[in-house]
Amino acid sequence: MLLSEQHSRLKEAVDAYFSGKDVQALNIAITLRVLVHETSKSRSLLSRLNQHYWELPIHHRPVLNPNAVFAVPVTLQAGGDGDRRVMRTSLDLPSYRLVPLRQWWNDAYQPIGTLRLSKKDIILTVADKDGGAHIDAKVPDSHATLSEPPFLFGIRKAGKDLFATPNLAHCITAQSGYEMQVFLERHFLCLC
Repeated sequence: MLLSEQHSRLKEAVDAYFSGKDVQALNIAITLRVLVHETSKSRSLLSRLNQHYWELPIHHRPVLNPNAVFAVPVTLQAGGDGDRRVMRTSLDLPSYRLVPLRQWWNDAYQPIGTLRLSKKDIILTVADKDGGAHIDAKVPDSHATLSEPPFLFGIRKAGKDLFATPNLAHCITAQSGYEMQVFLERHFLCLC
């Protein structure tokens, strides 16, 4: 029952995020935290359902260039009408591969200079710093950079700039939520 509720919450938040409701990234981050985050004081929901859950395969799209100093690991779209949005990236792309959940959660994923952030780093920071689970006073520089990256995307139309700065921390959290949604449907279908 609890997994079914978390799956529904995740699916609804992912769909809403990719429909333009950026605030849903917080619900995605909180749900991912409940599903997979382990501490010395608490167990994840998935660990209670399958003791080998860390070894189950999940879709993962690694950064293609290990020497990159910054990457945009999401699909952004700018239309001729000035519409700018984040697109759900298909898991069927050749750049995606199946990896154990432990690797998906813990491995280096997002480069910022010489720093490499894992999905765990990014998602827990969204949950903790953006007000999803609680609000911590100190925001890491890496989170500030992802939340307001040093670039704009969009178009210039009829002399008018139609640009936006995507919150990459939210974008990565949302795409990770979609990857987790497919993971749950693959491995826990009878419980969803």
